[in-house]
Amino acid sequence: MTEKLSSVEETVVNGDIVTTVTKTKTINPDHTITTTTTVDKTDHADEDNHMTTLSQTTTTPELEKQIIRQIEYYFSDVNMIRDKFLKDEVVKDQGWIPLSVLTTFKRLQSLTTDCKTIMNALKNSVSGLLQLDESENKIRRHPDRPIPNSQAELELALRDRTVCVEGFPPTDDVTLDKLLQFFEKYGSTDNIQMKKKYKSKDFSGSVFAVFPNEKKAREFVENSKQTPIKYDDGSFLECSLQDHTTMRGKEKQAKKEKKQEEFDKKTNEHLEKLNSENFLGAVIHLAGMAADATRELIKEKFLPFTKLPWVDFNRGDPEAWIRLNEANTAKDVLDKVLAAGNGKLVISDKEVNSRVIEGEEETQFWKQANEKRAAQRTHKNERPGRKRGGFNKKNRRGGQKRKNNQNQSDESDDDNDNDTSSKSDSSKKVKV
Repeated sequence: MTEKLSSVEETVVNGDIVTTVTKTKTINPDHTITTTTTVDKTDHADEDNHMTTLSQTTTTPELEKQIIRQIEYYFSDVNMIRDKFLKDEVVKDQGWIPLSVLTTFKRLQSLTTDCKTIMNALKNSVSGLLQLDESENKIRRHPDRPIPNSQAELELALRDRTVCVEGFPPTDDVTLDKLLQFFEKYGSTDNIQMKKKYKSKDFSGSVFAVFPNEKKAREFVENSKQTPIKYDDGSFLECSLQDHTTMRGKEKQAKKEKKQEEFDKKTNEHLEKLNSENFLGAVIHLAGMAADATRELIKEKFLPFTKLPWVDFNRGDPEAWIRLNEANTAKDVLDKVLAAGNGKLVISDKEVNSRVIEGEEETQFWKQANEKRAAQRTHKNERPGRKRGGFNKKNRRGGQKRKNNQNQSDESDDDNDNDTSSKSDSSKKVKV
């Protein structure tokens, strides 16, 4: 829908001849301006009338800048290295891209789809990045400006001309178009990238501005130190030179820290639950273990007197801890084990020292054990495709088996998994 901007009418009388000139300016949906001039000449002497209408469509200076900026972005290093569609197109006709293809891109569509308007605007580009075909229906990146061969080469090219600008309000009101207009005050830029928050993808308040060369980037940073830069809302901005390698490292570090934060939160939830389940008087310590002792041999000594004890032991360790499933049962169970061995506990043909741990030693044991178990539970839940109860109902790995063993604790169920792994690889760490 067009909108009338102005209309001026002027009439000149010369004897019997009356000439009326009307000039009307309208703005079109594609932001171009059409000037229509109508000349109405009437000769009253012989009642002769002639009317002539001329129309001219021009581009506003602002629209022209937006068209140049958008198309130069399409052909920029930053975009061409990652835009698979354009990379496929440039090999079809010696790099030439028809305007009919470019006008299907949404951001260009929002400016104009008129090929003549686009060509007229691009004729005023001074970057040297583009080459216009004589037919005026296709363009290409100038052959003297080859595309980087890889992401690594691109990062090297951008390293010294990228500025990190922080301090923008992290709101939806800050858009790419507004940022482009803001940076125009400080000279031309090759690319403006809004950094997003991890997961939420909301604007973080930071922007990476790529300048045409290192000199321009450094000038921008130095000027910002002498005269602090303020955004439209009054926010002061902090500017620093940043290479893409550093940026990517910071992004990875931020994601890593966020993931660790979520891991710690889940682990603390497991830890809180485990701390409420401590069984006092239920831990036995063994010392002087034989080099070839195994958890299976340890269990054989205790299973006749208790339900499926948890054994914290790795082959070759000099010590082992036995955790029972009921509070205040360690002394009674250990007495029965020793009685069965005539006062001795022999494992793998070697007598070991045994005792019930109490007091501060017991408190420290549960603290360390629960921290380890909480972390392992978080890791277990994060495994891709992991479902509690096993793979499917058919093999009954966890479904029916778990149902038949509801009286057993989570620790006992985990211990069954450990037994299987220890037989295949006795050197693996035992989960606590």
